[in-house]
Amino acid sequence: MRALLGRFAGRFTLTLLLVVLEAAGWILFPLVIGRAIDAVLSDTLRGLIELGVLGTVTMAIAIVRRLVDSRAYARIYTTLGQEMVVDAAEHSTSTKTARLGMLREIVEFFENSLPQLINSALGLVGTVLILSVLNLPVFIGCLAVSLVTVTLYALTGKLTTRYNEGLNDEHERQVDAVDSGDPVRVARHIRRLMRWNIRLSDLEAANFGINWVFMLGLLVFAVTAAAQSTAEYGAVFAIVMYVFQFIEAMLALPFHYQQWLRLREISGRMAVVGGD
Repeated sequence: MRALLGRFAGRFTLTLLLVVLEAAGWILFPLVIGRAIDAVLSDTLRGLIELGVLGTVTMAIAIVRRLVDSRAYARIYTTLGQEMVVDAAEHSTSTKTARLGMLREIVEFFENSLPQLINSALGLVGTVLILSVLNLPVFIGCLAVSLVTVTLYALTGKLTTRYNEGLNDEHERQVDAVDSGDPVRVARHIRRLMRWNIRLSDLEAANFGINWVFMLGLLVFAVTAAAQSTAEYGAVFAIVMYVFQFIEAMLALPFHYQQWLRLREISGRMAVVGGD
């Protein structure tokens, strides 16, 4: 995938710049909303004006980014798809069809999942930094939960890759299985596909459940700590919202990590992408 980033560096730079600007806007929302609450309680409109400006600018950036993304990634997929079919001429139709679908997964990752990943990562960093100023105990709690999440998914990374490898092997056999016209072979192929899907789903569910227990504990702790140590209503609201934003990011990042593991396995099969 590094080769893909290098080849289309100009287009990726523009789209990623817009993603970063949009993410910065979303990071500031809880803080600005808290300021607006305190401003209204103090009979001033300044906080509301700040909130309106932030919302307008962030939405404008988000719209422009989506318009740019759809056109840029459509061109990338068209170019790579044509090259992949030509370069894989010696492979079976089943393999070429499967890999064209896998290529679409990679392009869709950059178009749809990567912006979400960057938003989650920047949101996570921004949230933790702001919480370090607003409430130190809550900040420490966030760091502890982050360590738990990273450890959990690092321990299961190899298993996720092995399951994705088995799933992709079956995808490459799909057209041949269907084309054979043998009901037994088709049924066996579908059962294998579903078996790999179930294994991936079970692993994801187990990781999510364990992760959520720690997140829920953090949320309860944050509400208590914020209410006990902060007098301003707007500040309490901002702390709780930042913790909720932190939890959203921490729950989303593992999903993107699992996607990256799958796409890394896919890229190893496709010379056009280059592999890692």
